[in-house]
Amino acid sequence: MRTVKLNDTYFASSTYNKPEWRALVMWQEVGHTFGLAHQDENFSNANLGTCMDYTNSPSTNQHPNQHDYDELASIYSHLDSFTSAGAATPSAAPAVLDNPSEWGQLMKVARGGKTQVFEREFGNGQRIVTFVIWA
Repeated sequence: MRTVKLNDTYFASSTYNKPEWRALVMWQEVGHTFGLAHQDENFSNANLGTCMDYTNSPSTNQHPNQHDYDELASIYSHLDSFTSAGAATPSAAPAVLDNPSEWGQLMKVARGGKTQVFEREFGNGQRIVTFVIWA
């Protein structure tokens, strides 16, 4: 199970309280749940045509681009014969971990501390990975 929680503070501003900005943010957060990172975090750089780009043109960045698809293939393709698809779902793990103290061990920090990955083990090979973007 993947859970996305959105901080909609920016939507209080008339600049960002528009359907194209809401869609861009939503697509970007969905991309993060699948493991995608931002391709560029500078709003002034050339538009990359991906929902994983910080841009001043949100209406043109509503979908992944080829780089994103290549990244997903790299993340989810594997050459071994084992697959976890259809494996037993975690029964001991809570569905949503609201409190940072529940996220487990900090595994990775990126982007100057703004992006963090936590992992919590529940035994029997079950774990929850929490991807956090501090904004």
